[in-house]
Amino acid sequence: MSNFSPLHTLRGLFSVIWLMIVLLPCTVLAAEPDDEDTLELFSAWQESASTASRAPKPLSQTAENVTVITFADIAAMNAHTLADILDTIPGIQVLHNGGPGITAYTFIQSSSFQHVQVFVDGLSITNLGDNYSETTLIPARIIERVEIVKGAASAAWGSALAGVINVITKAPVQDRTLSGTASASIGERTTADSSLELSGSSGRLGYYLSGGFLGSNGILPNTQNASTNAHARLTWDLPGSGRLYATFNRSQIRQGDLFIPAYDLKENQDKSLLFANIGLRQPLSERLELEFSARHSFLKGDTSWFNISDGLTWQPDLPTGSFSNQVSGASIKLVRRGDNDLLVTGGDYSHLENNSNTMDGSTYSPFSRAADRWGAYLNDTVTLGSFSVTPGVRFDHTQTAGDQYSYSLGGTWQASETTMLRAYAARGYGVPQFLDVDKPSEKIWTTQIGMESTSVPYLWLKGTVFRNETWGKDVERHEALGAEAELRTTPLWNTSLGAGYTFVDTTRSSDGAQVNYAPRHTVKLSLRYDDKTYRALLTGSHINWNSMPGDNPRYGGLLWDLHLGAILFKRENSSLELFFSGRNLFSNGQYQYDMVPNPGRWFEGGMRVSF
Repeated sequence: MSNFSPLHTLRGLFSVIWLMIVLLPCTVLAAEPDDEDTLELFSAWQESASTASRAPKPLSQTAENVTVITFADIAAMNAHTLADILDTIPGIQVLHNGGPGITAYTFIQSSSFQHVQVFVDGLSITNLGDNYSETTLIPARIIERVEIVKGAASAAWGSALAGVINVITKAPVQDRTLSGTASASIGERTTADSSLELSGSSGRLGYYLSGGFLGSNGILPNTQNASTNAHARLTWDLPGSGRLYATFNRSQIRQGDLFIPAYDLKENQDKSLLFANIGLRQPLSERLELEFSARHSFLKGDTSWFNISDGLTWQPDLPTGSFSNQVSGASIKLVRRGDNDLLVTGGDYSHLENNSNTMDGSTYSPFSRAADRWGAYLNDTVTLGSFSVTPGVRFDHTQTAGDQYSYSLGGTWQASETTMLRAYAARGYGVPQFLDVDKPSEKIWTTQIGMESTSVPYLWLKGTVFRNETWGKDVERHEALGAEAELRTTPLWNTSLGAGYTFVDTTRSSDGAQVNYAPRHTVKLSLRYDDKTYRALLTGSHINWNSMPGDNPRYGGLLWDLHLGAILFKRENSSLELFFSGRNLFSNGQYQYDMVPNPGRWFEGGMRVSF
């Protein structure tokens, strides 16, 4: 186990912040930021929108702790999947089983990954069987924007005890009949990622189409994978500003997921995810808008265990399983925008089916379950001068875990043109996985107080303190006390800095003992350069996983990734770009237990053509 001390993390972070503050005035003398850069930094909370309450509103009126990742942020990362994007976000911990495309588990502020809900264009992709979200099956290239709500979000989203990751995919390009992007990369262990995107509009029709392949011989042993993805988003404009829309996505992967030499075992998985929705957004008046959507998703998978020493032979004394999930449903939402308030009311209905088979020895243990769930919610944002108040309430009939009541109350105060204060309290819940037939839901009380400010010249600062208390029948009551701090600088000489630190202390309420496997320290650092022709992004990540000593964890130092890009050719609508990434440059270890180490240093490079 590494002897890395959390104190080293704090010292390192404070050193970076101190250095940035000391150097900024000197740098300003040499290069003043242009107005566009200043506005972009200022609008981080002033003008950007969030959908935390199920309808877009300014972040300056959003009481929840929300992080927004834009398309420009994503493009700079050379990311392969949604999991790679989440890796860079303060307050988020991602545990990888291997390289790109391999299973990854997402935690929000040290809560269980089973309490994190992931939505893509309003449709949940969370697995019913174990409440796990397949973030590695969502390609980064199709994503326009990611919004993360940290803390209980049940008053708007239902079962979202730890928070929500809301993915908005790319919309059709307007005013062009045809545009597109072709990309291909190659890396170590034959890691390859290739894709083609086409987008445009003609008359009332808009389209975005994407297809791609991601594969590798395995950065770590037995983490070979081959995945394909096809995605389509269509829109049809109606008279009177209404719009029909539809989304279709299909992903498949074959992968080696675990490699455990100590037990002479390896695990292979085949998974397939399909989801589709169709909807109508129609203004009823100048202030009133109605939205209706229907959706369907299908997720299936097969898991096989083998002996490493004889990988071609099935092991009948080890469990082998398969599962399938189907969810069909519909949602309706009514949004009223007044002069001083935003009222959102609606309902969700889902029919869920789960089937699984587990083999123990020569005996199969089938499991089948279905449920009908529905919920109704009401959220409001009332603005009174520089204050906004955001009450919310929701009722859910889960059928499998009883009826649930969720509510929240938050507020923001724009103390000055450069500083906003916010507070938020919410009661939420998380339904257990379908396989736990008799297990009741878990509950949470979330309280947060935060601040965002650009009052310090050339700096955007954000801070949040929070308390999360979780409990349930036959579930230990836990209390998590934490704080999160972020900063970004205005670009100077086309260069900007970013830093984030999250501390969470999770204890058992019964005796005050610390809860293991709830990460205590998370550090995220970034250094970015972009002059519109050349770009570079250096990111650092440290997670103290707080594992048991017997697991032989490692979380010393930081994992450093470097992403470079150069536009060799550019015209009005066309460009040619070369890009390169070096990951885990110093080959540091960062894992919960030694049976699943993180990948060491590896490199890849590629080309992207836009037209």
